[in-house]
Amino acid sequence: MKFPWHCKTGIIEHTRMLNVEFNEKRNLNPVKIFITGPPASGKTFYADKIIKGYNLPRIHVKQLVEQAMAMANVGEEEEQDELGAAIKAKIEELKDGEVERIAAENEAAGVEDPPEPDRDALFVRVPDEFLYKLLKLRLQENDCRNRGYILDGFPRTYKDCQNIFLKQVAKYDEEGALIEPEEPELEEGEEKSWDEYIIDDTIAPTSTIVMKQKDEYLLTRVKNLPESVVAGTHYTVADTKRRLLLYKSANMSDTADPSVHQFFREHNV
Repeated sequence: MKFPWHCKTGIIEHTRMLNVEFNEKRNLNPVKIFITGPPASGKTFYADKIIKGYNLPRIHVKQLVEQAMAMANVGEEEEQDELGAAIKAKIEELKDGEVERIAAENEAAGVEDPPEPDRDALFVRVPDEFLYKLLKLRLQENDCRNRGYILDGFPRTYKDCQNIFLKQVAKYDEEGALIEPEEPELEEGEEKSWDEYIIDDTIAPTSTIVMKQKDEYLLTRVKNLPESVVAGTHYTVADTKRRLLLYKSANMSDTADPSVHQFFREHNV
């Protein structure tokens, strides 16, 4: 029989479609909120209030970093997936660079027989490209798709938002089959073009909260935090000043990229 199929390969192949239709039919809209603002402005405090009210998962960049490191450091008896292997290879490459930097510093300082650096103790940052991938995977998990989420403080920049929340416009061949999108190879220093990209409504937030406060107030607040709250955190005056500068350069600059919340304004969030 010839007729247009809605689900030709069956329910199991199209479970995600069934999930979406179930929610749309019953008007079960997930509560997806992104909260941003300068350090110590109250993002986590208010995120926790909303979480308790709506029973939402809270997603923070620290969780993504911990997941990346866990994926890179799986035990010998565990099978490492492709993404974990890529993260491990990049981290080892960054540590090699850090070892070379330390050796060069020792040589310049005339240090004789310096000790071998402890590679396990070397600090390297997980590259943004992997944080983007891990966040997109997390936002596609069942709890986020069906209940929603609170995204606390990450993405940090307009560019982060582009890499996380934009997807290529779908293209089809002459027979109506979806053409798999390809990422063009960029030359060194070449910026990616986002001309044929649209916002990915399946993972993007539907509401944005922007916390605002003056630097003087935030620094005074950090100074007055009890030791029990500050211990083991970034809430020192020196670190808060550094993070304030980073936030302002990314979100309050007349010459750099637009602010992180401008991205959502442009996409009617």
